[in-house]
This record gives sequence, C-alpha cells and structure tokens, in this order.
Amino acid sequence: MVSPALREYIQRIEMAPRHEEKLALAVRGFIDLFPFMGAVLYNYSMLSQMGEGLLGANAQGLRPIRDQREDIRNMPPIYSAIREKRAVLLDSELIRQIPEKYVQGVTYALVVPILHGGSVIGYAGISGHPKGREGISSSLIQALSLYGEQVGKALATESLLPPPVKLTKREIEILQRMSWGESIKEMADHIGISEFTVQDYVKSALKKIGAQNRTQGVAEALRRKIIH
Repeated sequence: MVSPALREYIQRIEMAPRHEEKLALAVRGFIDLFPFMGAVLYNYSMLSQMGEGLLGANAQGLRPIRDQREDIRNMPPIYSAIREKRAVLLDSELIRQIPEKYVQGVTYALVVPILHGGSVIGYAGISGHPKGREGISSSLIQALSLYGEQVGKALATESLLPPPVKLTKREIEILQRMSWGESIKEMADHIGISEFTVQDYVKSALKKIGAQNRTQGVAEALRRKIIH
C-alpha cells in the first residue's frame, strides 16, 4: 500500500518540469523518505546489460556519476537483484563481489531496482542506516521495493536515458547498417565510400554513445531510438 507521504513525493517527481529535476528528486527520495544517508541512481539497459551512473546524493547534496559504466553481469549481487525485481540487502560477502570503486569500503548496501511496466529500467544503491545493517528490517526492504516501482512509473523509460547525443546523418546511417549485420566492406560498397572512412564513422559513433564495441553500439542506438 502506498502511504500518503510516498504518494505526495511521487507526485512531486511527476510534476517536476525538467528531466534532471525528476532524477534529483528520485535519488533524494531514498534519503528524504527513508533513514539512509547516501544513495546513487543508475540507468540500466536490458539490451546491453549495462548500468550507467546518473546521480549520487548525501547530506552534502547531489553529484553527477555519469563516468560510472559497468556491465551488470560483472556484479552478480546487483544482477541478481535486477533479475528478482525487488530490493535486496547485500552483506559484506556479497559486497566483495562488486568492484571497490563502486562500494568504497561499504560493508553492507541495498540494491533497489527501478521498474516500469514490469521491466527494470534502473537501480539504486543505498547505504548509511543510523543503526547499521541491523536496523534494516524486512518491512523497510519491502517499502524500498515499492518506492522503486513508483519511481519507475513517475519517470517512465525515457526519463532514465542519458542525455541525447548529437550524431551526424552518416553516423546514424552507419549504426543502422550495423544493426542489419552489414560488414565494413558491405557498408563501404553500399554508401560509396572507403572502408577506412566507414571505420572512422564507426569509431566516432560508438564513442559518442559510450559503447565499447559494435554489439553494444547497436543495442544502445536501439534503446535510445536513434535507429529502429
């Protein structure tokens, strides 16, 4: 059941006029509505299995974490929470399965999936309960799961996507042809340019959307609706 305080907070997110304001309210909610001192919010792509940092929040304010990007399959505890679609408490043993740069000495944490239409579109990491791990009850975990569901509805899928990137018409065409499975030579022949030029377009397009290879590039381009 959604409490009046949670319902009012979700309405604030829905009514926020700007994308960044919605995200700020969403991550702040883990501190404003629950007894935690810190939270980080990530976008998640089911196509590429990548998690991308959005914002972090603590008592000092907000900070961007868009330089954080990781294949979730490399972090089994987070991947498990996403598959189960519910908030999960991670103990020290599970924390050790996550790269140190993301946990920074934390001995416990909560992972909260952000859901929209039954799909996971993001997740949050939370820590800093005044009573430590012992203060986290099953009812609190359930409340966090509910918040993750409500936040997902308030944001909608597009709201968790990274800001749009500026691609040239040729870069978009290259991405589209990659999605059709064309090789570098086939693209060069169809477009009428050299293979070296095609490779340059591939590299620039992948760099702009933050993809590490062609498979990720196609997945990201589809997710961002750059191609179809």
